[in-house]
Amino acid sequence: MMTAQHDSRHEARYGLSSFVAVVITVAVFEAITWAWFPYFWFELLFFGIASAFAVPAGLFMSQMGGSTAQAGRGILIGYLATPLTIALIGIPTLIVTQILHRA
Repeated sequence: MMTAQHDSRHEARYGLSSFVAVVITVAVFEAITWAWFPYFWFELLFFGIASAFAVPAGLFMSQMGGSTAQAGRGILIGYLATPLTIALIGIPTLIVTQILHRA
């Protein structure tokens, strides 16, 4: 009976390291996003500063090998949660508030 041999040169692109990095990144950035939501401009300032550190770190880590690359990809994927939250929840809320305020 033939069994499939595992090629040690091929590593999974996503694994436990990616999942842990996504969960931690989403938890940290989303908690800060919602805590600072009433202070929208400070939130955008923090988001810009955090982007200057988190995105390059995730990008450089994703170019490494092994679990470091998985964690880097997880950081980049998890980091998408904050701009999507602002785009899907924050901006429409601000627009509706401004429209209702004028009425």
